[in-house]
Amino acid sequence: MKIVLLQDVKALGKKGEIKNVADGYALNFILPKKIGIIATPEAIQKVELEKAEKAKEEKALLEKNRALGEKLKNTKIELQVKAKNGKLFGSISVKDIAKELQNYHFDIPEKCIKIEQVIKKIGEYKVLIDLGNNISSQIILQVVELR
Repeated sequence: MKIVLLQDVKALGKKGEIKNVADGYALNFILPKKIGIIATPEAIQKVELEKAEKAKEEKALLEKNRALGEKLKNTKIELQVKAKNGKLFGSISVKDIAKELQNYHFDIPEKCIKIEQVIKKIGEYKVLIDLGNNISSQIILQVVELR
């Protein structure tokens, strides 16, 4: 019996795939648990439309990330922190950088920000912003003493 999976099923397939399974497996497991439906022409068409829509959304996101990456390239941001003799009281975290980027109107998730070493001193640092799909950009973080 041909079925369309409505969600990922371990050792069978991913959501949206059309699989040929034993009748008993479909009738006793897949259909009652609503993890798949019988592959009618309408169901197959619906799945194809959903796949096309998802591909369109992914392409739009990719273009948005490319544009953001270009915009971010060599952007210089300044972060003012409490310090004494060039050493910070604490350290700069990814969270601090993300918050400062929001002040510059860049909405970057914390998981995308990569810092090479712990920032504990006043100075200039290069910070990598990894937007996924081999799209990355480097910004310059200027850490200055709070005035």
